[in-house]
Amino acid sequence: MICSYYSTTPVLARLKVIWTLLLITLASLSPIAALPTELQKEGNPELYTRLLPLAEENLAKLEKSKAKAYRKMLTSHDDILMAYLISYEEDARLAEADPKITLENYQEICKVLEREGLQYSPEFFLSYVARQSVSDERLSSYRKAMLEDGLAEVALISDPLKRFRETSNWCVEKLLFMQTSGRDQNPVDITRKSLTGRCEEMQILFVAAARTVGLPARPASTPWWAHMDNNHAWAEVYLDDMWHYTGDMDAAYYPNQTWFSGMIDKTVMILAEGSLASEDDEVLISGRYDSVINSTPNYAGERTRRVDIVCVDEAGEAVPSAQVAVMVYNWGALRPLIFLRTDDSGRLSFSAGSGDFYLLAYKAGKQALALVKASAAKINAVELWLTEADPDGFNEILEYPANEMLWQEAPEAYRQEVQTRKDMWQDQIQLWEAAAKNSIVPDSLANLARGNLGELELFWNRNQPVQDDYVRFLMAYDPKFLWQADARLLEAHYKFWQRQDPELPAELFAPTVFYEELPVPVVEKGELRLYPRSFEKTGKNTRDILRKAMKWQKKNYRIDPRKALSGLPRLDVLASRKHLSDVQYRMLAIYILRANGIPADFTRLPNNILVYLDHDWHYYNLKEGLVSNTGTTDDKKGDIVIHVADGDGIPITNATAHFGATKYVDGAFYSLNTRIEELGSGSYRIDLAEDDIKLFFGYRISDSRTSLRMLPLASIQDSLVIVAQDYPRAWQPASEDLLRIIESEISEENELVILGNHDQENSLRLAQKLQDLNRKVVFLGYQNQGSRKIPEYVFSPAWQSLVREDPAMGHIPITLYKDTDGWKMYQGIWEKLP
Repeated sequence: MICSYYSTTPVLARLKVIWTLLLITLASLSPIAALPTELQKEGNPELYTRLLPLAEENLAKLEKSKAKAYRKMLTSHDDILMAYLISYEEDARLAEADPKITLENYQEICKVLEREGLQYSPEFFLSYVARQSVSDERLSSYRKAMLEDGLAEVALISDPLKRFRETSNWCVEKLLFMQTSGRDQNPVDITRKSLTGRCEEMQILFVAAARTVGLPARPASTPWWAHMDNNHAWAEVYLDDMWHYTGDMDAAYYPNQTWFSGMIDKTVMILAEGSLASEDDEVLISGRYDSVINSTPNYAGERTRRVDIVCVDEAGEAVPSAQVAVMVYNWGALRPLIFLRTDDSGRLSFSAGSGDFYLLAYKAGKQALALVKASAAKINAVELWLTEADPDGFNEILEYPANEMLWQEAPEAYRQEVQTRKDMWQDQIQLWEAAAKNSIVPDSLANLARGNLGELELFWNRNQPVQDDYVRFLMAYDPKFLWQADARLLEAHYKFWQRQDPELPAELFAPTVFYEELPVPVVEKGELRLYPRSFEKTGKNTRDILRKAMKWQKKNYRIDPRKALSGLPRLDVLASRKHLSDVQYRMLAIYILRANGIPADFTRLPNNILVYLDHDWHYYNLKEGLVSNTGTTDDKKGDIVIHVADGDGIPITNATAHFGATKYVDGAFYSLNTRIEELGSGSYRIDLAEDDIKLFFGYRISDSRTSLRMLPLASIQDSLVIVAQDYPRAWQPASEDLLRIIESEISEENELVILGNHDQENSLRLAQKLQDLNRKVVFLGYQNQGSRKIPEYVFSPAWQSLVREDPAMGHIPITLYKDTDGWKMYQGIWEKLP
């Protein structure tokens, strides 16, 4: 028998839709202030006529009852605002959401207009104030929830700059930075379930909060840093008729000032997102739901340069519609910031920072690779000659010049207010911890669930006794699962876990594949299931089951992007569709294999997924139905041994992170899951299970210089030698000022010190790196941290004095490392310890 909170029969599902329709009808009868003329169809017929067909088109692929609910809203609120809200959210997102969420957001946006009027153009207001989603999070009624949680008073502040500051302060209460998995929490998940998130969730929270109080805001990011590994996302806010950036959780008193200020020239390109872009925007890509906007000039100012590209073939004729990738080196390979297209004359132009980057043009089997060097010139002209030859090897030193940043310190009263807000974050954590102590769930697990403890308790009650091994799995697994999963999903996941071999890789038990939302379980014969029974196949062995499962998928699903939903639908929505995009087809293949007890994972390599067979990971080509590396030894190219030494001939050890094995396919480099084994004495063996590997070898000489070479391995027989000139053997000697701080604050036993602050994102990133490496570290900050405790954190008056003398010091984290020669220092984010 299924408990009431688990019930989800077809009859109840239909009743839920009917109830939703009733609520929508009743809500439509409630008084709502008249929209400004510019947002009504009679006052702006051109925009209305443009949006309404898009809204109808967006509902065409939805399940009938849900589409009916949205259409009811379009009829009841026959205006530009409702048409926009429905037309500019991905249809997959609308398919997953309850329609009343959009209605509730509509009502709150109407209140903003009633309070403030329409201060911007209709398109600008819709794109940056009315837009419901920020990134890839699921839709929620976050505006109402945020106003109830304290933003109502902030919304009444008349001065936009003060409103921005208070919004930023409010966000400080609601989120502490922590590296987590890629799936986005929505604003209500963050404020009421976790109080924690990574940079993209910081972005989601601030943009949602700013829009709630009527401040235009949009997401911005650098897909990949050029001068160091990783990437970053943040928010832009519109003040004084200009876009400004904020670090989201820095509680910035001054816009355009955060931990990554002064690094814009190193980023090459900053991308922002809008929907109804204006003529003032440098639009790089216009998509169905979003426009990708080049926001670089808002950061680089007069240092911005224009890059003019022309693509030609061997005969010098223009190549129209050529794909051009703008790429930087990051995490062992050339990574694309964006893919653009040349116009009918083979030309393309965009703004960029002044650092080095690569261009890779491609069309119909022809390509051209070129390096655009750092330059102070305002215009850089680049001619790309496309040929049939694959990109050749190269050996370059990449330059990333920096610009000076004038730091401004916030008033002391503001800094104290920020500290008070951070204490409020800790107060909520303590309330959750107190609830966990009184829970039926063991403390160690209950604490991890935070604000989602109620759902965990419902699951716990129904599934007694819960196996200890599953408890240990949950404690070691992605914490977002415990913050977001409801009781039904926890039960379905647990039942699936019980049927599998717990010794298999954790990827088997992941409830998502890419960045999609958590699935809604299915109910079959009264049982909650993570996967439908139709996914499960039988066979003589694992490979036989794999073959049958993929054959079944090919029979029942088709790749047809025109008929597929957009984006990344969650599992239950994905499984209900016959037509899928290429990425969706790969996602579903992974789900089907996991349902059969075969660990599988996503890879960006076209047509391929990763599968775990015979105690190892392999590529599986869905198009060809083949597992890689299954032939005999004679069919496979022998491994290559690489010897690496610096300019003085000294072998370089512990350098596997400097290698990146990639496969070049149709104008892009795809990183491979290739084994690189260290043999000792500066020697490494590369596993050549894949053909035509292009190997990257790169290292950061400093935060302004990177050494990078690309080596096509197809022409290399058994071994090769790499000489790494200017290889950074050690960090710089610590300065006298920093040595005085160390001497006054730490003991002789300490050998690792971070100089930063408890609320600086980069400081926290370094602390997390060292924690992951199981290294003991002293974390010195220039402020007392209050009740929100960071492990090993110590307030240093001497460090505070130095920061007060030079405020810029407080924004760049410093790591100090003691070896046999004394203390060394590194400013910024290091790639690896010496």
